[in-house]
Amino acid sequence: MTVHVFIGPTLSAADVLAAADRAVVHRPVRHGDLLALDTGAADTVLIIDGVFHQTAPVRHKEIIDVLARRTRVIGASSMGALRAAELWPYGMEGVGLVFGMYAQGELDSDEEVAVGHLPSGEHRQLTVPLVNVRWTISNAVTGKALAPEDGVTLLNAARTLHYTERSWAAIVHTTRRLHPAAAEAAVGLREFAERHPDLSDLKRRDALLALSHCSTPRAAVSFPGFTPAWMVPRTMYLDRWRGTYRPAVRDRRTAAVSELDVLRFQQLYAPDFPQRYRRFALTRIAGIPSASTDDGDGCLVRAALEAADQRGISARTLPRSAWPYWLTPWEQREGGPEDRLSTLLVRSFRSAPGAVPFHDAPAELRGTDEAWAASADAVAAADRLNEQMARTGERRSPRHLPLPLVRRHLADTWRVEEPAALTAVARDRGFISLGEAEEAARRFVLLRRARGDRRPEAPAC
Repeated sequence: MTVHVFIGPTLSAADVLAAADRAVVHRPVRHGDLLALDTGAADTVLIIDGVFHQTAPVRHKEIIDVLARRTRVIGASSMGALRAAELWPYGMEGVGLVFGMYAQGELDSDEEVAVGHLPSGEHRQLTVPLVNVRWTISNAVTGKALAPEDGVTLLNAARTLHYTERSWAAIVHTTRRLHPAAAEAAVGLREFAERHPDLSDLKRRDALLALSHCSTPRAAVSFPGFTPAWMVPRTMYLDRWRGTYRPAVRDRRTAAVSELDVLRFQQLYAPDFPQRYRRFALTRIAGIPSASTDDGDGCLVRAALEAADQRGISARTLPRSAWPYWLTPWEQREGGPEDRLSTLLVRSFRSAPGAVPFHDAPAELRGTDEAWAASADAVAAADRLNEQMARTGERRSPRHLPLPLVRRHLADTWRVEEPAALTAVARDRGFISLGEAEEAARRFVLLRRARGDRRPEAPAC
């Protein structure tokens, strides 16, 4: 069992390890971080802090994806409290007062928990979250250290400040400017917070409570309106995110290489990828569980043609313009009717209307483990070389490569010349168009040139 804890300014790594010495401590959660985790039913993910300004925040679908793996997900204090208040109907557990206030509608803005902090290292907190100001005022009023009417004034003064500027000193200064009569109360509140850190930092209190909650048994969830996460419909965006952020090989050398990175490399360079992709597409079109056949297996082709015919797609119903769009002039003249139609079906295959043929890395397209690992090494090598070249000049990066150079790279790799043939090969490899293949290939052109024009070929699988 592994407990993954995402923290930043609210708690330090030392705080986490003091409460749970075997926890795996992560940076504040952001888009993609949860999808990169390999978790199961025995694991727990605790979300405390997360980013939302500097980069994309963690998406709801990402958390639901983790919940669908039967992983326990707990949220508290900051971003965790926000997401738990939104996702508790799907099984995410919320802990603490901040979560409760969001869930009951007493708080409705992410600014309540937002803070300015250093972007690296321990993410040291530079400002005071509004929810902590609220809690400090409440405790000061309860302890007779602050008059209730002054508490209202000070809260209003704090709310005029942007979260990146809100500090106790700024609250005192703003109160003096906007409400001079309450200036002394503002100074008193700041001193109260300094004397009683346990009564002025609600986010920290909730975070420590959530860490303790991780050690308690998970309760069975069942109530009116509860929807198990695995029943929530998947989207093509989630599948794409999974392929983009899930590590291809879980070791330090290729940690930055994703499954989709490796699949793109094999899509471009593996000699047998067109055969793999053809089986994948025909199997999906036919609607059968799996296919252990080669390109010459007529049973799979006939099953796909029959399924297509039932959906109104046949040589009789297709418009004349479809054939020159999907087939080369040579293919239109040669081969039998079944070959022409099956080729058209494979090249035009989409997993959903308007979508690409695949979003993540389907098992049928991955090939052998050995070839997958070798391809991951090649992607990592290309990225290292691209980074080195980019440091030598402003326009020395893959995106600045001339298009003719990239197209020449593909022509040499695939051993075809004519644009129509290049387009056909790109589609046979699962690309929507030649342009998509060219964009994917930019990443690897410099690697080939560095290796003396040898093709960066992926092993056959």
